[in-house]
Amino acid sequence: MSTVAGVVLGCLKACLLLAAAFGVTLAMRRRPARLRAAVLATALIGAVLVPFVAAVVPAVSIPLPAALAELATQTGGSSSASPPARKLTDPAHSPAASPAPVLEVRIPVAAPWWSAVDLELVGILFWLGAVLILAAYHGVGLSRMTRVVGRARPVLDRGWRDLLAAARREVGCRRRVRLVVSPEVDVPAVFGLLRPVVILPSHADTWLEDRRTAVLRHELVHVVRYDWPVRLAARLAAAVYWFNPLAWWAVRRLDLEQELACDEEVLSMGSRASTYACHLLGIARAAVPRPAVASAGLSMARRSHLEERIMTILNRDHHRRVGLRLILPAVIVTAALVPAIAAVQPTAAERTASPELRSAVADMREAEARLEPQLEKIGEIDIEMAPIVEEIEAMEAEIDHEAIVRLQAQMKPFLEQIERIEVDMAPFRERMEAMQERLESMTFHIDDGTLEEIKRQIHEQTENLHLELESVHVDMSPYREQLERIHEQLGPLHERIARLTEEQTARIHERMERSHEVMARQHERMERLQAELEPLHRKMERLGDRLQEALKGDVAAVLRSHLGSVTGPDAPFAEAAARLLEEASIRLHDDLLEVNVSRREAREILDDRFSPVRIGTEEAFDAALESAVDELADLEIRVE
Repeated sequence: MSTVAGVVLGCLKACLLLAAAFGVTLAMRRRPARLRAAVLATALIGAVLVPFVAAVVPAVSIPLPAALAELATQTGGSSSASPPARKLTDPAHSPAASPAPVLEVRIPVAAPWWSAVDLELVGILFWLGAVLILAAYHGVGLSRMTRVVGRARPVLDRGWRDLLAAARREVGCRRRVRLVVSPEVDVPAVFGLLRPVVILPSHADTWLEDRRTAVLRHELVHVVRYDWPVRLAARLAAAVYWFNPLAWWAVRRLDLEQELACDEEVLSMGSRASTYACHLLGIARAAVPRPAVASAGLSMARRSHLEERIMTILNRDHHRRVGLRLILPAVIVTAALVPAIAAVQPTAAERTASPELRSAVADMREAEARLEPQLEKIGEIDIEMAPIVEEIEAMEAEIDHEAIVRLQAQMKPFLEQIERIEVDMAPFRERMEAMQERLESMTFHIDDGTLEEIKRQIHEQTENLHLELESVHVDMSPYREQLERIHEQLGPLHERIARLTEEQTARIHERMERSHEVMARQHERMERLQAELEPLHRKMERLGDRLQEALKGDVAAVLRSHLGSVTGPDAPFAEAAARLLEEASIRLHDDLLEVNVSRREAREILDDRFSPVRIGTEEAFDAALESAVDELADLEIRVE
């Protein structure tokens, strides 16, 4: 999504939140003003927080029409695309003549000066400039009000201070509040967050006690409810959304509702409505418009709201105080709209499968329906074989392997002795092997001489070997005797193992044979079913290839919708679609065909295939490529 599209989406979310607040306040027009003020304040502050909340809450996708989705994901760019190609043909040949070769020539056309301007950057700078101007305007008001408070004279009159203490008790104000007088203001006002100040006009000393009490009650209610910082945050929201009329309306309405809420609070303390209205009218008569100061402080009798306030005061039969039990639910409900609206992310409208893809899916489902009964039969055979397999496993478990292991453990010392004897006999075997080699290397000369001479040669050469061999046999006899004794001792153990194994296997051999006969018959049934399924499997493979080919066309259409305007006429949409499907996971769920491919793989494939045929600016191409990757990462195509 482009930057401009993101800004527009954020503005729409804020507009939706403020519109909801407008509807709620309209529905509560008969309710106390404090409820409406709380809703408006929450909505304005929430409008500023919407972009930050959207970055942390899980997104909830809402499909948009295809045209709007394409507008939201592309940066727009007739100016970024290259000039169209002009086809030059031989004028001697008409279009209906033989197919003459067509030569495409791109004739460069001078682009207008504004094509080189980054409109997104210009728009963002314009918005930011307006925000800074409004922030500076409010900053001037805060600075001027700060200087006014600094130059103001503290009220030292005993009567004023007693009335202030009494009003604090009645209102429930536990914060320390300063009371000052300034000739630079004409109406009472409240200013400050950490150290709130009630500012009185210089002619306030002429007021009667009844008006003084009403003014102090009114201003202290503003302090208790933190109306000044709330109004400051509301003006920040209006500065951010300066182009949104709803934001300005909400700020203006919040100002009025805060004043009405304070009026209701003062009247609920016992002041008469007609007398209080006269006080407001009398204070407003002496007021002189001071835009900078008025925007920074809470003025009690601003003329812009005076008529509606007086009419509301006089038309109400009774005024009651509203506690947190009613305020908190309204604030919570309005605040809950912030993450709900922030989570909304528009997505492309659900794509509908092409006729070829729908036909392939329908044929595959028909084949699956024919395959289902055969698969159920195979499943039934598996169920029938399960008890037999369990019985065979149980029969194998009946063999007392532990007894055999115990007998083998008894044999282990004897086997270790045999190994040691074998090691001790190794030198004798080596001597015998050496004698064997010497015997094989003997040579006899039988060409000359008599038989007696030949016998003498043999005797002379073999006599020493016989003597040495007898010596080796004598030396090995103790070891052979030990081996014979060990084998005699192992004999009963071998017999016990053989007897135990025979006894255990004999008991289950006949049962095992019957089970194997049953399983053989089931395997024969399974093989017959597999043979019947073979043609269906081959058909399913052909349908899978057909489905893949049809799906390739639909994916190519998705690519064309995103990249068609930023690529040349020879863009390989079909080739790229086939490559994407090789890396994708495809799943048919109910009426939706889901195609999922990783964003990294999709980005690499599309960049590799379409970068060589890119036209227009690199920024437009990257934005179109990113929008294509966004859709391909979780593509859903409705097949019915």
